[in-house]
Amino acid sequence: MKDVTLEIAGQRLRVRTDDDEAYLKSLANYVDTKMREASRGQSGVTTLSVALTVALLIADELHKVAKGGSEIETVADRLTARIEAALGPPAA
Repeated sequence: MKDVTLEIAGQRLRVRTDDDEAYLKSLANYVDTKMREASRGQSGVTTLSVALTVALLIADELHKVAKGGSEIETVADRLTARIEAALGPPAA
């Protein structure tokens, strides 16, 4: 395990991990960008409130991607069944 220092919204965060440092820094950059976007034009909001908003936005993105993946699997299963039906039983 190694220590990796990340920076999000001006806050330094040290994590102990086996993950690739470049990968973690790209995640931190993604969250930092979302935080800046969420706080743009806002005054008087706390970092915690921006972080919670960003957490909800990222959770929404994750759920939409996961749902899209399962919908793709359903369509693929239906198409596979149609192709198999059109081809008929396998030759002996």
